[in-house]
Amino acid sequence: MKNSSIFNEVFGPVMVGPSSSHTAGPARIGLMCRRMLPDDPSEIEITFDRLGSFAATYIAQGSNYGFIGGLMGLDIGDERIRRALVTAKEKGIKFNFLITDLVDPPHPNFARIKVRTRSGYALEAEAASTGGGMFEITGYQGRRVSLKGDGHEFLFLMDAPEATAAAVEGILKARRIGHRTEITPGLLNIKTDRADDDLRRELDRATGQAGLYLAPILPVVKRMGGAWPFTVAGEALDYARRNGITEPWRLATAYESALGGVGEDNVLAMMDHIAAVMRASALKGVAGGYRQRGFLPPQSPIMRQSVEEKRVPQVNLGVLNRAALWSCGVLDYDICLGVVAAAPTGGSSGVLPGAVISVGEDLGLGQAEISRALLVGGLVGVFIDHQATFAAEMAACQAEIGAGSAMAAAAVVQLLQGTPQEAMDAAALALQNMLGLVCDPVAGVGNIPCVSRNATGAANALISANMVLAGFNPRIPLDEVIEAMKSVGLMLPPELRCTGRGGLCITPTAKEIT
Repeated sequence: MKNSSIFNEVFGPVMVGPSSSHTAGPARIGLMCRRMLPDDPSEIEITFDRLGSFAATYIAQGSNYGFIGGLMGLDIGDERIRRALVTAKEKGIKFNFLITDLVDPPHPNFARIKVRTRSGYALEAEAASTGGGMFEITGYQGRRVSLKGDGHEFLFLMDAPEATAAAVEGILKARRIGHRTEITPGLLNIKTDRADDDLRRELDRATGQAGLYLAPILPVVKRMGGAWPFTVAGEALDYARRNGITEPWRLATAYESALGGVGEDNVLAMMDHIAAVMRASALKGVAGGYRQRGFLPPQSPIMRQSVEEKRVPQVNLGVLNRAALWSCGVLDYDICLGVVAAAPTGGSSGVLPGAVISVGEDLGLGQAEISRALLVGGLVGVFIDHQATFAAEMAACQAEIGAGSAMAAAAVVQLLQGTPQEAMDAAALALQNMLGLVCDPVAGVGNIPCVSRNATGAANALISANMVLAGFNPRIPLDEVIEAMKSVGLMLPPELRCTGRGGLCITPTAKEIT
């Protein structure tokens, strides 16, 4: 069982839109590859499989500027990454994207990367964007690796890595550094949860060469060899009962503190930052005034103005109207390359701001209460990531907006001072309501249907929380619903999983738009 972090796999990255899988993941892959280079790139070639997700979306969803920006050393949260393709041309960097038939690509978001630097150094890498901004480098100079950016990595190319493994183990044990050593033909890969210059020099001496050191890219470096209090929802509820925990947010801080070896205050401070980005993106989204991207102008500013001027009849849905508007606003802003917090993905980044932050403020709650609620949502996201996926390419939109809605439902229960059991039940109900939701962004952009589906996800979260707090029993436990979501995703044909080959994407109007 893997151990996901609320701030690695679930909330974040703070990113320039539009997509966590197709923009942020490629940018992080590119940035990791840039750290493998001795100097600046001069030629870049990136290859996608013809039937994969990148082939259909790499232009509309910004994979092109994500990869190139990362290879130039830009972080996905750096607004300069929007101009990465222009900047590369200005710097004389040649780049090319190829679409071909690859043999058994391991992931729909798989890419082969070749880079030549100004000094003549050549890099060959293989990688996949695995959902929610996460990634894995799976090939380095023809060797098999697994690099995910969540720890310190040391790579040594050598004919007989087994010969030096014992010396390396001795150094790491003597320094009491959490670590894992992986040996593949021609490569020694040492992974540690902390590092300094002295360690780097010792490892270089032990191996007889200057290895390649890669610093972490993700915000949380996970402790190696630690003991986690729980990994799934059922275990968390047992932990709460054994330890007398009645507030759901305390489960989240207990988990994240154990994972990263940090205190509760640090966890809350990280959540405060994410919440601030979410709120800012919602306000900017509904305010308008930013450049259109895609085939529709941003819809949330139009709706806001209509409501404020009372030009349209509307059913009085109370706080739900504001929640829906904020959810749409974040997605509008995301599509137009604004800075948002993926939650758990770019395509679902409007659900939690709409359902949790706007509702929290409507209830008169302060930043501390809202951040605690978001942490509960993050913990539900951890359980989903442990047992399923956030990648629409793997399980369709139920894994994005469905997951975001489940997270938001649990968070709303925390806002209303519910119990851990009620939080997990609300998440289970919300996810039940969205099983089978397909991923079919028209023209690969997200104007339709992603914006409106975020509002639907927020509404579903609020309704699910209210129903559970009123006594409704969803009966199927959250862990089992997550497993069902995963199995449904595997049953869906590839045409309904973010490839642009099914659903709304093949309607006559969508074809004309495309």
